[in-house]
Amino acid sequence: MKIKVFINNWTFKSGYLAEHGLSLYIEKDGKKILFDCGQTDAMLKNLEKAKIDLNFDAVVLSHSHYDHTGGLKSFIDRLSCPVFVHEGFFEQKYALRDGKFNFIGHNFEEGALRFKIVKDEVYELFEDIYLLNVKSHAEGSEEFYIGKDGRFEKDLFLEEQSLVIKEKGKLILISGCSHNGIENIIKRAEEIFESSIFATIGGFHSKDFPEEKMDELCKFFEKHRVYKIIPLHCSGIRTLTFMGKSLPNKLKIAGCGDEIEL
Repeated sequence: MKIKVFINNWTFKSGYLAEHGLSLYIEKDGKKILFDCGQTDAMLKNLEKAKIDLNFDAVVLSHSHYDHTGGLKSFIDRLSCPVFVHEGFFEQKYALRDGKFNFIGHNFEEGALRFKIVKDEVYELFEDIYLLNVKSHAEGSEEFYIGKDGRFEKDLFLEEQSLVIKEKGKLILISGCSHNGIENIIKRAEEIFESSIFATIGGFHSKDFPEEKMDELCKFFEKHRVYKIIPLHCSGIRTLTFMGKSLPNKLKIAGCGDEIEL
């Protein structure tokens, strides 16, 4: 199985565009999946540089924030495959910053032809490839909200979904932003698939973690025997430096244009 990073907050490859966002291209057993699309057409330009066409078998959007959905606008009319989103994807998303509610969602219509709405906790996308929706037990943060009927309520990210892939007897977890907690997602995946997670790649939403919480996350990865850890996007640079010291044999650093083989 191959995973190529097409959008991330950083890159180490000449000619690739980086931006605040995430987009991963996955090839497994002849299936081609695009997971998230970044926020602009930078993803499309990176695809073109890598000479990868839009002939996907599926596009998956992890959640409805602009930095994961915006890039889709530049090519959705050229797609021949479904775009898989989870129930709740079409809620209006806001962030409370400097005392103001700023719109941070998308403008796609719920009835758009390409969208397929998933309602199950576990959905088999293809053989050995699953969508996993994990609810949080928390009450939401003070930053993210949903706008409904002129009022705002805390966003519990009920639509957030990850990819779980079985590869040679191992489980690979691909997360978008882990708003509901990367620990929660891993623990639920372990329960459902009755196996530890071999590798996790994507956003952990750990960029603002204090040192104590970062240390707890590293200990969690150790305890749950996660063998390979590839933080991207909202994980932040601090996560890379901290895990480089705490988990040097598990951490892999990747940016736009890098390919990971698992």
